[in-house]
Amino acid sequence: MAEDVVVMSPTEAQLQLAVLNSQTDSVDRRDMIVRFVNKGLPQEVVVRLDLLWNQTKVIAGEVVQIGKILLMKIWEFVEANPNMVLGMAIGAAVGALVNLIPFIGPFLAPTAMAIGAVFGAWWGFKQDRTDRGEVVKGGPIGAAEGAMAMAQEFFKLFAGIFLALKDYFLA
Repeated sequence: MAEDVVVMSPTEAQLQLAVLNSQTDSVDRRDMIVRFVNKGLPQEVVVRLDLLWNQTKVIAGEVVQIGKILLMKIWEFVEANPNMVLGMAIGAAVGALVNLIPFIGPFLAPTAMAIGAVFGAWWGFKQDRTDRGEVVKGGPIGAAEGAMAMAQEFFKLFAGIFLALKDYFLA
C-alpha cells in the first residue's frame, strides 16, 4: 500500500493541507449538498455528508476545515466514479423496496439498504474501473480488491498528508 500513497515531505504536506484548507472558503454548503442530491446519492448518505460540514481539527496549531475538505474530496471522487454512485443508489432503492414488505420489511430494510448500497457501490466502482480500461477480477478476491482499490483511491492524498505530518500529530 505504501506505493499507493502520495509521498511528500512535512513541508509539502503542510502546504498541501493549507491549500486544501484555503479552497474550503469558496465552497458553499447548499451547493455541495445539492450536487450530491442531483448526482443520485441516497438521501441517508447525503444527510450523513451534511453532518461533516462543520467538523474542524487543529493541526500544527492551525484550524483546518477537515469536514469541508473531506466533502470536496468526496465530490471529486463521486465525479470520477459516476457508476459507483448509480450502483449505490440502486442498492439503497432495493433496501427501500424491502421496507414495503408487510410485517418484516421495516426490520429488514436497514440491513438490506446498507448491504445493497455497499454492493451497489462496489459494482459501480468495478464498472468505472472497467470503463477506464483497468483489469478487474471477479469473485470474492475481486470484490476485496475492488473495495481496497476504492478506499485507496479516495484516501491516497489524505494518507500522504497525514503520514508526512505524523510528527505534529504525535507531539
